[in-house]
Amino acid sequence: MNGPTLKAFFESMPAEALTRVEVIKNPSAKYMVAEGHHILNIVTSARLRTSQLLILGLSGNTRPYYSPWFSYVRNTDRLKFSFHLAGSRSHFINDGQGGYTLTSGDDTTSQRTYRSHSDGSSYFGNNNIHIDYKIDSLTDFSLMSWNMLQGRYNDHLGYRYEQWDYLPDTAHYRYLDTSDSRNYSINGFTNFDIKRRLPGRKGHNITLGGTWNYLFSAHHNESQRLISLAEGNPAALLLQPYDRTNDNHYNRNTVDLSLRYNRPLGPRDEFSIRLGGRPYGNSHRDRNILLAAGLLDTLRNYVSDYYTNSLYASLSLRHEWERTTLGADLHASHDWLRIVGRGLFPDDTLFRFLALEPSFSLTHRTPSMHYFRFNYSYSLSTPSGDDLTTSRVYADDSYSVGNRHLGNAATHKATLSWNRYFERFGNVSIDAYANSTTGGIESITASTPAADPFLGRVITYTMPFNIASSYKTGADANFTYRPAAWASLSLNASLFRQGYRVEGEPWQERLSWTLYARLWAKVAKLVNLDANLNYGTPTLALYSTEERNLTVDLGISATLLDGRLSLRASVSDLFDSNLYLETVNAPTVATTEERHSAYRFVTFGVIWRIGKLDLEWQARGGAAGQ
Repeated sequence: MNGPTLKAFFESMPAEALTRVEVIKNPSAKYMVAEGHHILNIVTSARLRTSQLLILGLSGNTRPYYSPWFSYVRNTDRLKFSFHLAGSRSHFINDGQGGYTLTSGDDTTSQRTYRSHSDGSSYFGNNNIHIDYKIDSLTDFSLMSWNMLQGRYNDHLGYRYEQWDYLPDTAHYRYLDTSDSRNYSINGFTNFDIKRRLPGRKGHNITLGGTWNYLFSAHHNESQRLISLAEGNPAALLLQPYDRTNDNHYNRNTVDLSLRYNRPLGPRDEFSIRLGGRPYGNSHRDRNILLAAGLLDTLRNYVSDYYTNSLYASLSLRHEWERTTLGADLHASHDWLRIVGRGLFPDDTLFRFLALEPSFSLTHRTPSMHYFRFNYSYSLSTPSGDDLTTSRVYADDSYSVGNRHLGNAATHKATLSWNRYFERFGNVSIDAYANSTTGGIESITASTPAADPFLGRVITYTMPFNIASSYKTGADANFTYRPAAWASLSLNASLFRQGYRVEGEPWQERLSWTLYARLWAKVAKLVNLDANLNYGTPTLALYSTEERNLTVDLGISATLLDGRLSLRASVSDLFDSNLYLETVNAPTVATTEERHSAYRFVTFGVIWRIGKLDLEWQARGGAAGQ
């Protein structure tokens, strides 16, 4: 369930039915959760019985943006069903400025500055379907499907450039690049699980699962370049005006299957094994550029396909003491990647990758509600098709290409956490972590050592390398203070140190911190007021620094008519200060970029709930969670 629906679901549940909510971080392989995601485990003291809930909502803001949505939840003894549908339409405006300098040795080969403006309209729609069905006393079936449609139209983009070229000849340009485009994409996934409990063997079960991921997108662009100033040696004036029509398509389909077996080894031990693979995977790209004279742009047109297959096995062990749980996981995989490129730079190559990734976790809860957790994992990141292909992909004044010599990047992650709930105070938690990567795959932008044979001048190109070692160590602290039922103060602070090093160069290091604060208060038992603050110091990436400014949001909400109607309104980025700055200082490229959008806006929302969720209490006052 998404945010508004999940909130309405909790508000519709009787308060005495909720025992606790657990966030499972770093879940084991058996949960099939993508990296960076968590599992929310809602434990109730009763189980849902036949009931239904319909939620209607409308949200929007003054950008302008508006979005109607509705959700429907139905529960019976054998069937649990939920459906969510939402749509939106919006308009956006963005402004930016920046520039770059290219160098070769001690010489400056090119300089450029620019200002940009873009505006356009977009649309969005998505739905979620979730079904749990009890086929019989031993067999369960579940299906989850998420699908999304989004697109832009009347999308106008303009860049005003001023450029100086010094090698191979001196030239000075002022020119305007404009484009009008429209695009759309449809993507989503469908996942099913059939779980069978073995008769006469308590805790033994086998699960067959499958997932289909898909993406279809198309982009149509009509672009133009006008030169208003061109000075220098006429032979060097290789920057030419143009009119182009550009059509891009990208399609991706993958099918994954898995078989999981859970087996208790004793009253406090559990073992599970999971086998699976990807029998089919394909990513297809094609680009067709037609020049004004009706000619094909053979330099920039291309067709590529990346075919992927894999086999994997995962083993998981769990042992529980009275308040302590130890878990260990081992994941092994064999991946195949075939690259097929057609065009001016053809490619047809097969790659194989092997990976063995262990992890383990240790958790401990004390009677006084202290919770400790330690987690360690080792993972390998394999290069993608874009990282490995020898097919050059040319833009107007640059190109990107892969690197045949790439290998896996290895990452170690360790986390130590503590949190404590204080009944009359609130909650405090600290997560300390240390991550380290060797052989990191980083795409480096550099200048060509000589004039490019196709464009006739020194340009930039981008290529990935296994050259970066990096680390990030720090701590995340969460503090929630509840002096009364009508007020709370939440603080989330992060202090971390980042470091990057390229072979043969010294470390680049920076200490950074971020702060998020939220103050919430209820007035007259009816109106909720909240204020949010976000701030962070500059952060580091390879050869670059990113910075965002302080932002403040204010909001008001109320729930009326015995919880059936909810209203909210808020002001986002009160001081219109959300500015993004990036500075790059690579060996042969130095760039600056600044982006600002119309971020300050007023948001409104309306939610109407029909029906309720009924719960059936355990016989004899049982407190066992469902």
